[in-house]
Amino acid sequence: MNVKNVVKVMNFHALVRVDSARRRATKLMMMDRQLYEMMDQILNNRNFRLDKRLPVPPQGKPKLVIYVGSDYGFCSNYNNQVSELLLMDRQCEKIIIGKKLRKTESNVLLRIDHAEFADNRERIQSLLEKAVCEGANSEVYIVYNRYINSAKIEFQCEKLYPIDIPENADRSVYKDDFVVEGDLSRLLMDILITYLMQELELAIISGYASENIMRQDTTHESLKKIEEREEEQLMWERKQRRQEEFGKLVENFIQSSSYGR
Repeated sequence: MNVKNVVKVMNFHALVRVDSARRRATKLMMMDRQLYEMMDQILNNRNFRLDKRLPVPPQGKPKLVIYVGSDYGFCSNYNNQVSELLLMDRQCEKIIIGKKLRKTESNVLLRIDHAEFADNRERIQSLLEKAVCEGANSEVYIVYNRYINSAKIEFQCEKLYPIDIPENADRSVYKDDFVVEGDLSRLLMDILITYLMQELELAIISGYASENIMRQDTTHESLKKIEEREEEQLMWERKQRRQEEFGKLVENFIQSSSYGR
């Protein structure tokens, strides 16, 4: 099988996947900031806190960290940064998504491939409910490669819960009062879990776009290297043919000179 043709196919598929994931990631990123600001105002609302209706993260509990990698290789160092942090974090509890992330047995609650995410949504949601609603964890983080645009990817270790008030924030927005009907605590928990699952889905799609951008870059560079080697091989073959032709000319000249004598 021709290696160049295989790399061309991989490059084409990476381009197609980048475009598909980019469109999905762009849609989610448009609502991501608004969703974060809404959750910020709800979870840090002064009136809700005074009424003790908001969950209070327990002290002394381990962090829950979700690591998002990839299922396939040939995407540069995409998994290296995530894997390094995965192996360094020995005290936290872990959810690992991605076949290519390095193996570890330290406090792993769940390990799945990317392809298995849809079938394990309920299990992940249950772990998040246990972390937040039942107070099993003090904080929730997510580690992934964030897609910014086709030329920029950022490694992220993002804190999802609790949402801290920014230092330069306008504190007056946290004093608004809300009219709430029904079980407020249950409603807030449902909103919070929905928010966490939304952020996880965005991270997975964003990571998928980033992974394929890196894979496209890698295959593009590989094609350039292959073409350079082909050019070098062609030049070498031409040089060999010229040397052979020159050698034959010299040999014919010597033979003709010998006959002339």
